[in-house]
Amino acid sequence: MIAERRKYIRLKVSLDFSYKLRDRWQVKKKAVTKNISPTGVSASVDGSIKKGDWLELNINIPVYKKPLACIGKVTWTADKKAGKIDVGIKFEEIDPELKNMFLEYICGLMYSELQRLRV
Repeated sequence: MIAERRKYIRLKVSLDFSYKLRDRWQVKKKAVTKNISPTGVSASVDGSIKKGDWLELNINIPVYKKPLACIGKVTWTADKKAGKIDVGIKFEEIDPELKNMFLEYICGLMYSELQRLRV
């Protein structure tokens, strides 16, 4: 049996976001998260992305006007299909105020889910 290595719960949430390789002149690409946690996201992105790549992210959170801008590092890749690859992206550089905003959003989702389960 494989031991669970995750430190935080993952929430299955679809959030639109844009990304590009850090410090590269390129058009931002669009994707949707598969799940989120306090420390990162997983998503299906362009197949050219590799483990260890640094990405500039802009994640659209429904309750906020401005996207969450941060730098993330690709920590794992899997399941390359049709030009896309599943990745895990860990937040590495994020403004503390934006991080608090994101954590508040996650806490709100967890609270809503707990309320739904109690009914």
